[in-house]
Amino acid sequence: MMPLLYFAALALPSEEAEGGLDFFNVGQSATIWTILIFLLSFPLMWKVVFGPIVKALESRENAARDAARSAETAREDTERLMQSAKTEAESAMRESRELLKAEKVKAAELGEKLRNEARAEAELERARAQEELERTLAAARETLRREAVSLGVEVAEKVIVREFTGDDQKRLVSDFSKEVGA
Repeated sequence: MMPLLYFAALALPSEEAEGGLDFFNVGQSATIWTILIFLLSFPLMWKVVFGPIVKALESRENAARDAARSAETAREDTERLMQSAKTEAESAMRESRELLKAEKVKAAELGEKLRNEARAEAELERARAQEELERTLAAARETLRREAVSLGVEVAEKVIVREFTGDDQKRLVSDFSKEVGA
C-alpha cells in the first residue's frame, strides 16, 4: 500500500513545488484520495460485495456443472434405454420370425396330414364302392344265372314237352352255372 501512495505523491510534482501536498484540496489530491479510499474500503468490499458475488458465481458454476453432469447421465441413461429397447425389439422380431416359421411348418405339416387323410378316406371310400359294386355285380350275375336257367328250362320244356323233375332241374342248373361261371 505504501508504494501506491508514494506513486500517487510522485504523480503530482507540481504540488510539491508549491510547498507540499495538500491532501484536503479536492482538486489537487483527488487521485490520491480515491486510491486511499479504495484501498481502505477494498477489504470491506471484498467481504460484503465481492464475497457474495464470488459465492453466487461459484454456486452458479457448480449448478451448471451439476446440470451438465445430470444431462450427461440422462443422455447415457437414454442411450442405454434406447440400446435396450433396440435389443428387445430385435429379439422380438427374431422371435416373431421364428414363430412365423414354426407356424408355417406346422401349417404345411397339417396340410400334408389333411391331404393324406383325404387321400386315405377317398381310397377307403373307393374300396367300399368297389366292394359294393362287386357284391352288386355278383348278385346280379347270380340273379341272371337263375333267370337264364329258369328261362332255359321253360324253353326246354316247351321244346321237349315234358316236365323235368326237381332233381333234373337242379342238375341242369349246376351244369349251366359251371359253364357260365367258367
